[in-house]
Amino acid sequence: MGTRTGELEGRAPRRWSVLAATLLAAFVLGAAASAANLREALDSITERDLDAHLRFLASDELRGRAPGTAGGDAAAAYIAAQFARAGLEPLGPDFLQTFDVLGSTVDPGASSLVITGPGAASARAPLSAAYPAEAVVWPGVAESGIDVEGEIVFAGYGIAAPEYGWDDFGSQDLSGKVLLVLVGDPPASPMEPDLFAGVALTYYGRWTYKLEEAARRGAAGALLVHSTARAGYPWGVVEASWTGEQFSLPPRPDGAPVAPLQGWVTTDFARRLLARADLDLGDLTARAARREFSALRTGLVARGTVSASVRRLQTANVVGVLPGGDEAVRPEAVVLTAHYDHLGVGPAVDGDSIYNGAYDNASGVSALLEVAEAFGSLDPRPRRSVVLIATAAEEAGLLGAEHYVRHPLVPLGRTLAIVNVDGANLWGETNDVVAMGADRSTLGLVVRERAREMGMRLAPDRAPDRGFFFRSDHFPFARAGVPALYLEHGLSYRGRPAGWGERRLARYDERDYHQPSDEYEPGIDLSGAVQQARLVFLVGYDVAQGDAFPEWFESSEFKPARDRMMGR
Repeated sequence: MGTRTGELEGRAPRRWSVLAATLLAAFVLGAAASAANLREALDSITERDLDAHLRFLASDELRGRAPGTAGGDAAAAYIAAQFARAGLEPLGPDFLQTFDVLGSTVDPGASSLVITGPGAASARAPLSAAYPAEAVVWPGVAESGIDVEGEIVFAGYGIAAPEYGWDDFGSQDLSGKVLLVLVGDPPASPMEPDLFAGVALTYYGRWTYKLEEAARRGAAGALLVHSTARAGYPWGVVEASWTGEQFSLPPRPDGAPVAPLQGWVTTDFARRLLARADLDLGDLTARAARREFSALRTGLVARGTVSASVRRLQTANVVGVLPGGDEAVRPEAVVLTAHYDHLGVGPAVDGDSIYNGAYDNASGVSALLEVAEAFGSLDPRPRRSVVLIATAAEEAGLLGAEHYVRHPLVPLGRTLAIVNVDGANLWGETNDVVAMGADRSTLGLVVRERAREMGMRLAPDRAPDRGFFFRSDHFPFARAGVPALYLEHGLSYRGRPAGWGERRLARYDERDYHQPSDEYEPGIDLSGAVQQARLVFLVGYDVAQGDAFPEWFESSEFKPARDRMMGR
């Protein structure tokens, strides 16, 4: 039903003729691979090999590749073997960067969120939140129990963003306080349509940032006020996502502070608790949208008691390197990533309990393995090194990528950029590609030109208000300052009617996302995955071969981290 390998090869000379001419002109000088060698590397990325990798990684035998399971370990061993076969080298004693993960499961019967006050002498009955219908709370680190009490401070959107001239905290001492915070960004206005990127969600709007900022302020806790419009998902998603086992990395002695009490509360519960202090949530929300707002003490006291069971498991990133060909810049590297883990075995759906994760993300790892083979075939190699990482525990909260950023095998100051694939195209070739982050750094110039040479245009982020840029493995690198791209396939499918791609992706989201039905299908059309993998290879090659590090644009919230890293 899809394009087969032989048909793809038959079309290749016409499709790549313009690219070959461009490569010949671009790389005639310097120690660069010839156009013919680059073409050979590109041609090594095939549907047949992608199919073989995908069929194995998404097989029932790997039992959904959950971290700390035999299936996850088998997937890591397979990826390591493929890296070695492609000619990559380990950055340590072997290809595995092993790390621990803590799993914490809250006991709802022994956990509570209780509001008292205002005032220490208040005789009013305490206000208790129903778990999980009104509140979901958890320890900020994996502990068997916490008991936290502190005055509630309404902190607006919980943002300190000097580049926007915004500070919700002022000079207030928030040590030991429990912050009540709105999710999302402050709304733009006709006077400032680009405030916090307008309709697009910035990192300041993400719930993760708000918890981190609360901890930096010394808060004892942070409670996020849920809103379907601002969060982008209903309360049911909060219940489903935060009431099961939660995973984290073990805390570091020198790590960033963490607020001990963390959680979500419904809009209705937030309204009722503020009303106890004669405060109106609607009025406070309107005030929080203005620059002059400053965090407001309420006189209310929140007590969060959480009991949890904790377990420790072990998993590993798979890391390989193609050392650069120029000794002077060989210590510098571009990083390419895709996560290999999925959800393992879970509740049965239509008799199937194995969550295979074919699209998410056996497909991306299959593409990464083909990119590894393409790089391994180059002679000469690109000037700088190329590091490929199949990350673990992404579904648990980007933990594999976060662990690497905490313990980089190439210093982040020598890491030029990261390109991430989370979902390779399983439905055919497209006329477009989505490069999230292309508008944030000079990496966008590289991917735009390479996509154009391949007959594709850059399409915009399909849902800028949902913040997908912050939800995959490139993000811990970006937050640390490394310029990043999240390379998604497009939806304008060649030979398909308008809107077909949007309908096909919507069908996947509705029926297959994080379900057992996301599994390998024989005869699947992998020509689009070939297209996507080739683009990853070319962008990675250009960065490794280039004369300068990619740079964040001045407007990016991640530029200050890069400047600090580079001593600027």
